[in-house]
Amino acid sequence: MTASLEIMPETFREAVDWFHAKAGRDAMTTKPRRLPLGRILVAPTVFQVRTGAAAGGVTEPFHVKALQQALEAKPEDGRVLDPVTVYAIGDSAYCIDGHHRLAAYRAAKVNGSVPVEWFEGSLAEAIAEAAQRNQKVKLPMTQSERLEAAWRLVILGAHSKRKTAEASGVSERTVATMRSMYRQLVEQELEVGSYLEALRWAKAGENDIEYTDAMREARIDRYVKGFVKQFGPRTPTHAEEFAEAVAKWAGSQFAGAVASWLATSDEDEDTDF
Repeated sequence: MTASLEIMPETFREAVDWFHAKAGRDAMTTKPRRLPLGRILVAPTVFQVRTGAAAGGVTEPFHVKALQQALEAKPEDGRVLDPVTVYAIGDSAYCIDGHHRLAAYRAAKVNGSVPVEWFEGSLAEAIAEAAQRNQKVKLPMTQSERLEAAWRLVILGAHSKRKTAEASGVSERTVATMRSMYRQLVEQELEVGSYLEALRWAKAGENDIEYTDAMREARIDRYVKGFVKQFGPRTPTHAEEFAEAVAKWAGSQFAGAVASWLATSDEDEDTDF
């Protein structure tokens, strides 16, 4: 069976086990500096931590469009972008950094091979590298995405607390909390999915999990994304009607808490001179 026909497991931990098994078969003997687009495979479950990643690992269509336009502005024989970083697993090359570039190549109908660079190291090191590179690109990771990256590294268990924090961009305190949560999941022989799923489990079972500042920021991120998806990137023009709708939906106690926070926020801004 060829690599393109293989079906990867849906959860991160199962996908990593699948990769370990695949790595022992038909190891790649040569690593050229260019590869045909069809030879570069993607595994967003393992190497793409961005929220809402599609099958190809892409999350920002506007970024893909900008890269596509940059390619189409170049001569036919010079339509290349920065090398895509790939990692050899068995006889296959998987993208660990450059998902948007791959999508742009395909959108621009680029034929032939494209430049690549090979990451050398263990699978755990490749996953950490993918997370670390995502922090440095022009599309900054949200707090939710940084937490998911850290969670994956905690599941791997191959890195120190400091290395996990540095690679993902969260605090060591948050990593320690994640380790505790993961141990509890394993001890109870429960399925280990995404970090968001683990948080839901912790809340539902009232487990003794510390609620960190990073978790709070991630929850705010999710609320904001929900607002943008529902109402668009701009704030509603009829503020009073919108506020009344929120009060009817959430109840007077919730509306009072929001009003109290806004009042406190305004006071802080007034005194910040």
